[in-house]
Amino acid sequence: MPKASSIFDESIQNWVCFMIRSMTGFGSASKAEDGLTVAVELKSVNYRFKEVNARMPRPLLYLEDKIKQTIFKHIQRGRLELFVSVDDEALISRKIQVDWPLLEEYMKTADELKDRYKLSGEITLHDAFRFEHVIQIEEEPVYHEHLERVLLETVEAAVSELCSMREAEGARLKDDCLQHIAKLEKLTGEIEALAPAVVDHYRERLESRLEEWSADRFDESRLLTEVALFADRSDITEEVTRLKSHFRQFRDICEAGGASGRKLDFLVQELNREANTIGSKANDHRITKCVVEMKSSIEKIKEQVQNIE
Repeated sequence: MPKASSIFDESIQNWVCFMIRSMTGFGSASKAEDGLTVAVELKSVNYRFKEVNARMPRPLLYLEDKIKQTIFKHIQRGRLELFVSVDDEALISRKIQVDWPLLEEYMKTADELKDRYKLSGEITLHDAFRFEHVIQIEEEPVYHEHLERVLLETVEAAVSELCSMREAEGARLKDDCLQHIAKLEKLTGEIEALAPAVVDHYRERLESRLEEWSADRFDESRLLTEVALFADRSDITEEVTRLKSHFRQFRDICEAGGASGRKLDFLVQELNREANTIGSKANDHRITKCVVEMKSSIEKIKEQVQNIE
């Protein structure tokens, strides 16, 4: 039977996964254990896919795939910069290697130069250390049985902090988007209320013109035909219906949470399409004004949605 604490932790993790999250954030963590000190930093920005650019000491490159897998368990979208640092002394042992045969050649050549050209002077210890390629420092990786565990635990802690920041920012993005959706709903209601009057105004203007043109030969059937054609061309019932549907879907997606940025981005495109169609059909300055305000709000939603995971 699973422990109560593990069930609680799992439920918390599942709840977190359903939150709207931003793709922008920062997280860091460090851990010291048995003389081994590990520090991890993560920075993320918006990106269509998910990608990790890792910067870490060369001796740790064999762990890069495991580190990325650990990060991708929590991140669905975004470009991440990963910085890992570990005490050099814990990763590498250094030894001095002397090329004795080469040093012997230096010494032998020095004696030959003295004899041939009657030179004076002695080779000192300081000189020997300055001979090229004679004394070198070799580095060997140090194997730590617990290095992988400590490093991955530190990465988990950094990712957790990163996700917390992304969730807090995501909540702000969600609230801002829903405020604009509420404004769009209000504007859509105003447009829906204005739409019937547009046809009536057109009928009155057309009737007046026909009377001026035809005087006593007023053709009512022609008037009715023109009005009917105009009403058909300017009908925005379908666009308004689709807008209302998109508003509901937008709210539902926000409530469902998770990696929903792409879905919301698609809906924003559809909102913009319907607003443009209404604007092209509208023959009324009041509706045109509403459409301009709608497009302004849609553009603001678009900017926010592009940063949602």
